[in-house]
Parts: sequence; C-alpha cells; structure tokens
Amino acid sequence: MEILIRPARKEELGELARLYMAAYQGLERYGEPSLVEAISYLDWLYSTCPEGFFVAEVSGRPVGFIAVNPDWRDRERGKVLEIHEVVVDPAWRGKGVGRRLMEHALDLGRSLGREVASLWVGEGNVRAIAWYRSLGFREEGRWGEWIRMRRPLSGPTSG
Repeated sequence: MEILIRPARKEELGELARLYMAAYQGLERYGEPSLVEAISYLDWLYSTCPEGFFVAEVSGRPVGFIAVNPDWRDRERGKVLEIHEVVVDPAWRGKGVGRRLMEHALDLGRSLGREVASLWVGEGNVRAIAWYRSLGFREEGRWGEWIRMRRPLSGPTSG
C-alpha cells in the first residue's frame, strides 16, 4: 500500500469535509456541527494557506489530510508551523497515514526555517493527545478544554 501525499485542491474540499465529519464522530464537540460548516471551515483553512494543505491518497482515494500554516504568528515564539487539522479516515487509522501527513508538514516547517510546531487539541481527544506525545509534542498550556501542545522542529519525528 503506497500512501501518496499531495497538495489539496480547492474543488475537493467537499469530499474532505465528509472525511472530516466521519473522523470527528464521537468527538463532535471539538469539530464543526454540520457538513456545511465543515466545508466553510476547510475553505477558510485552504484560503488562508493553500501551500500548507495536503491530502493523503491511497489508490487515488483521499484517506486523510493535514492543514498547517508555516507563517502563523505565535505571541511568544514569533513564526511557527501551526497545525490546524490532522484528519484520517477512521478505516485507515493505525496504518501510518497520520504519521506520513505529519512528517510532510514538519518537513515543510523545517524547510522554511521554523523552529517550533504547535497545535491545539481538545482534552477529551485522548487518542490524539497520546499520538501527539509519541511524536514529541508536549503540553504547554490550556484554554478551557483545549490543550496547547508544541514540539521543536529540530530532529526527526519520534515515536
């Protein structure tokens, strides 16, 4: 099974929004409440930074995506690689799709000279929190039920 990572295309955001909704089943309080709102959110992510929106494809079919912005301004750190979404089709979890997407995004940040990757994750998303920790992310703050996690971009993806 070959996982191809490629740039997202604006015309496929509807299909990716359906994938997003499936991935957030059981974690709805952290995602968008409807397909229409998910499409709008993904459209915002894409328009904000199309060069940071990547799709994981297997046999021509999207099985995941990641949306990042390598020019995000962090009050404490200056420009960072901000990871907005990592979404994997539930049927493809545990098969390396998320890791490949994350490696691609972290490489983008490194290539642009960023020193830190950061993200927010809901405290109830324990599976994602454990996965992010395995990749070297550490908790560096909270806002309500949201956890701020960061990792340095020096060195390879761990775990």
